[in-house]
Amino acid sequence: MEQGFANISLQSFATIFRDDYTYKSILDALLFGGATAVISSILGTFLAVLVYRNQVHGVKLIALLIWLVFFTPSYLIAEGWVLMMQRKGILSEIFGIPLGGFDWFFTPAGLILAMSFRIFPVIFFSVLTGLRGLGPDYEEAARTVGANSLSIWMKINIPLLFPSILAGATITFAESVSDFGFASAFVPNSHIPLLTYSIYKALSLSPVDFSQVGALSIVLIAIIALAMWGQKWILGKGSYSTVKNQIRPYRSTRKKTIATSLVAYVFLFIALAMPLSGILISSFMKNSARGIHLANLTLHNYAEALKFGSASYQALLRSLLLGLGTAIVASLLAIGLAFVIQRGQGFSTKVLYVLTMSTLAIPGIVLAAGYVFSWNAPYLVPFHLNLYGTMFCVFLAYIAGSLPNAIRLQIAAITQISPSLLSAGQVSGAGLFTLFRKILFPLVSGTVSATLYLIFSHLIFELPVSELLYPPGRPVFPVQIIHFYNDLQVEKGAALTILGVVLVLLIYGAGQQLALVYKNVKRSYSDRMMRELLNKRINRGYATDSLSGSAAIHLDVERQVL
Repeated sequence: MEQGFANISLQSFATIFRDDYTYKSILDALLFGGATAVISSILGTFLAVLVYRNQVHGVKLIALLIWLVFFTPSYLIAEGWVLMMQRKGILSEIFGIPLGGFDWFFTPAGLILAMSFRIFPVIFFSVLTGLRGLGPDYEEAARTVGANSLSIWMKINIPLLFPSILAGATITFAESVSDFGFASAFVPNSHIPLLTYSIYKALSLSPVDFSQVGALSIVLIAIIALAMWGQKWILGKGSYSTVKNQIRPYRSTRKKTIATSLVAYVFLFIALAMPLSGILISSFMKNSARGIHLANLTLHNYAEALKFGSASYQALLRSLLLGLGTAIVASLLAIGLAFVIQRGQGFSTKVLYVLTMSTLAIPGIVLAAGYVFSWNAPYLVPFHLNLYGTMFCVFLAYIAGSLPNAIRLQIAAITQISPSLLSAGQVSGAGLFTLFRKILFPLVSGTVSATLYLIFSHLIFELPVSELLYPPGRPVFPVQIIHFYNDLQVEKGAALTILGVVLVLLIYGAGQQLALVYKNVKRSYSDRMMRELLNKRINRGYATDSLSGSAAIHLDVERQVL
């Protein structure tokens, strides 16, 4: 034991701060995280005000595009930007820009700008929630004393929205600091040290520098924790309450203008359409270095990607099976854990909640590094538990990363279920399995369907865990995409990316149709069975309009079971 404690040292932390590359990567994390949080806060707040105050045409379309920006994996956005802005890239070919015209983009300023356009939806959604609780009362009071619009926004609305802006900014800071997608795409082109790429680089050494990986991971988690603590400390210094007993919703009196709508759509074009256009155009090219002309266009990249037995086909199949298996297992586990957390009491329930939620604050690259440490230990070999380098290890990491969000979704659904329904089922003699199968699961089936799709669509393009844990020679879909990009086969990587996006959209559409059919069949069956049940009760002498409270609850339970 004494020898074990003697081996504990802080030398690894001293080493990473003495090394110029790792030390600069830590400083860059703070710089890029802070700058991205500020710029994305400005962009997200501006767009949220335009949308909520109904000053733009096509609000639903804009909301959909923002959701697409939010759900598109960061490394796809980053690779799209690289294809568009690199030397002899797509923009240079289209507009005849001389060599080096877009070199500014591969500087810290360009990286911060690209990350801000990628991550602004977090601010948008946060500020949108704050605007809904703001109401017109304060503005009307200010206008009665002669305040103009600029003064109202700078002295009243923005300060009152500060908690929403700060909450979003904290998340964007944490996301940008821990993002591996932009690091994997930009660092090879810009040579800017980034913290997540430093962790990846340390894990890629042979032998692996575990002490450096651990030290850098702890520094990354500490930076994120410091940001979260800073948010709480700042908000504790003042009061920002806007929701009173009765507050009127804001009603816009301004007309929608083409100018404001154009600003919003140009904004979203830069955030989403430009980088995805780079991927789409590259996917149809024989060789992107030859430029855009008819002789250089082909469908061969798609044909090769879909060829039965090809490396791309096998990688896609592995991700489909892993994603589907993880979605099913994580969703089922989430229902049980959410039920225990929501209905349980005591210290053990709180510990369970903390354990399941802890991975929310752990970046994917750090979670993957933890799995390398945990399942690559020599003492596991005699027990045949050395799972590192197996597909099962990837599966476990996928579940660990998916569970927290799945549990949060299920807790929200279970909270809406009246305890009397479950109590009535228990009184009727139903066991725990029956309660789950006939009452709880049918009531949360809509949330379960949404959870299944969210987990599946995320894992199809999940990169950090996949990149660090996939078995040698058996890459999964996102790893295959990145390998194509890194091997300068960008055309094949772009084709795979587009196929993945189309596949996710097709699965979503099919799921929506199946859910609609299931809902209609279930409603028809339930109505028919309820009519038969009520007729039986009437024949037995029950008055349907004077059922006691207990009988009404039991009837409700029977309806849920049906």
